[in-house]
Amino acid sequence: MTTLGQILLAIAAVSAFASIGSLAWGHRLGRKEGESLTNTGYLATFVIFASLTFAVALIVTAFYRKDFTFLYVAQNHPTDVSNLSWLYKLSGLWAGREGSLLLWAWLLSGFAAFMAYKRLSITDALSNAGLAVTNFIQLFFILAMFIQTNNPFQTAIVAADGTVSNVAGAALGNINQMAMNPLLQHWAMVLHPPSLFIGYAGLAIPFAYALGAVFIGDSSRKWVDLVDRVTVFSWLFLGIGIGLGAIWAYAVLGWGGYWAWDPVESASLLPWLVGVGLIHSFTVYRRTGGFKRWAVVMSAAAFFFVLLGTFITRSGVIQSVHAFGLDLVSLAWFLTMMVAVVVVTWIALYVRRKVFTGEAETGTLLSKDTAYYFNNVLMLFGAIVVASLTLAPVLGTTFSAPTYDLLARPIGILYIAGMAICPILSWRATDGATFWSRAKWPLAGAAVIAAGLLTIWVTVLVPNYQVSGKGLAGIASIQAPLDHFEALLGLLVAAFAVALPIYLFIDGARKRAAARDQTFGAALGSIFTKARTQSGGYLVHLGMGIVLIGLIGSAMYVRDVQFTLKDQPGASQQVGGYTLVLKSLDQKTLANGDAVQTAHVKIENRGGATVANLDPYVTVVAAAPSSSNRRLSAAVYSQPLLDVFTAFQGGDTTGLSFDVKINPLISWVWGGFVILIMGTALAAWPKREAEPVAVKSTHPAKKKRS
Repeated sequence: MTTLGQILLAIAAVSAFASIGSLAWGHRLGRKEGESLTNTGYLATFVIFASLTFAVALIVTAFYRKDFTFLYVAQNHPTDVSNLSWLYKLSGLWAGREGSLLLWAWLLSGFAAFMAYKRLSITDALSNAGLAVTNFIQLFFILAMFIQTNNPFQTAIVAADGTVSNVAGAALGNINQMAMNPLLQHWAMVLHPPSLFIGYAGLAIPFAYALGAVFIGDSSRKWVDLVDRVTVFSWLFLGIGIGLGAIWAYAVLGWGGYWAWDPVESASLLPWLVGVGLIHSFTVYRRTGGFKRWAVVMSAAAFFFVLLGTFITRSGVIQSVHAFGLDLVSLAWFLTMMVAVVVVTWIALYVRRKVFTGEAETGTLLSKDTAYYFNNVLMLFGAIVVASLTLAPVLGTTFSAPTYDLLARPIGILYIAGMAICPILSWRATDGATFWSRAKWPLAGAAVIAAGLLTIWVTVLVPNYQVSGKGLAGIASIQAPLDHFEALLGLLVAAFAVALPIYLFIDGARKRAAARDQTFGAALGSIFTKARTQSGGYLVHLGMGIVLIGLIGSAMYVRDVQFTLKDQPGASQQVGGYTLVLKSLDQKTLANGDAVQTAHVKIENRGGATVANLDPYVTVVAAAPSSSNRRLSAAVYSQPLLDVFTAFQGGDTTGLSFDVKINPLISWVWGGFVILIMGTALAAWPKREAEPVAVKSTHPAKKKRS
């Protein structure tokens, strides 16, 4: 069966070559004479998708059949025996280097097939060029799987004693010790990687069609119209993936946080940041005819950072708990692609520089144009800063999380401030009277919200503040004042960021109700259903403001207490305004040999009343190396203003080890994230009628207008 997998990869590679060649030659012959060749290029795109679909199905079936003749299955099969074990067999597809690359390539082939299906009856020059570039990217990823370290269809030989060998006879280990990383056997890891990969694969589409537009010299908004919804959809799933990864880190890793500036974490953030600028560039492109080069550059930058994330994860050149081992071939392969993206885009834009000169990039300082311009600059600058810090270990310098925080916090606050004010600005210029008429009521609402947030800051955040171990050596003496200043500034900015979209919804519904004789509720509903892009944008802004509030509390005002309790009921420890009391300890061995220790504890408030009963546990996985055989499952007591995060880290003769954190406002991070995702989904929802794109058809009977 592994041979069948190799054949399917070969079919995909040959089809990619055929599609690229057919589309290029068909373009050269012209629309009429090259029609059959062009159609062949489109059909070959569907063959790529079909062959990779069968390849994915083959691997997944092997996991469910426990077919250890697949070396990849032998190395990544799950050992979990819970009710979710069937899902972990599916997630085995993306648990390792080889399978995750196959998933990446398959998803990209799905996007390519979707774009080909949409334009099959049109096959204009832009669609052909964009599809050809997409298939070239596909070819790159398909050929990468023929590298041994990336090939998911290598054959294994399993001896009677469980020893696994490759076809050359080299022993690779014992099947009982070759299994999926126990940390990956969690529901969030069933959803987190594929969500990220959907985002990664989808962001190849705007780059491909931007490059296609530059190649053929078409600077109209047509390419933006073709890829706009795909781009927002991809950015949406990239955000979902980042959020699910944060939930996984919070629940599984046991350290009580959700973001540690790990290289792979940072790599997933980079294309998301640039994607913000890309989506806003599309808005300007459509509305004013500006940002033409910006849109191309941000498309290329987004895909470049996607490749950078792939490079960091797969090359092993930077150490990370999420990265695979060192692979010099993958290092060279993906580094080459990254360089090609930069060089080809720069040369193409230089050649077409006159064609891709748009309208004025900015208006007055107080205008949407300028706000969007600084949005792009800030997002690209932020991504470059994070990328530079992430890649610094390659040059022998490693930066700690406080360094990232020192730079990210002011950039984030500045970005939210610009984002918050943008909706009440006009294109080109906003006069003072107009600005004040639009800003006065949101400012009044922000003042009320700010008063509430400052009350929370005084009563919840400041009493919980810990400065030890948080700062950098050079600023240790001013760490507390700096943290408090940034927190206060951030809360004020967040108050306006929350107040403005709420006001815009209320004001819009009020005006619509008056103009159309509707009730306020009906008018508000119409805004969401008939102005989805605008309403979705407002929800995204609202979510970002709430997330900022949550980040300030849960990243800057965390109280962390690590302690050991005696293994006897009633043993207790105070943490902040709460007391953790041990009730009992359970130990059991599961059917697969895993050993589980569960600490049953209760959380009491200052008055001695029990507010929560928690059961954190630790699992020692039998089928895993001793260095990575422990999986923590924390328990959390959640309130609107704080979480009591309790991680049980195991017990021995010295006692039971716990790590308890008071995490203020962390639920606001999750709530704001959900609103952000809902807004993005609303904005990405397909329009009832496709936007017209004027294309002259040579064969009206066969080719329709798009």
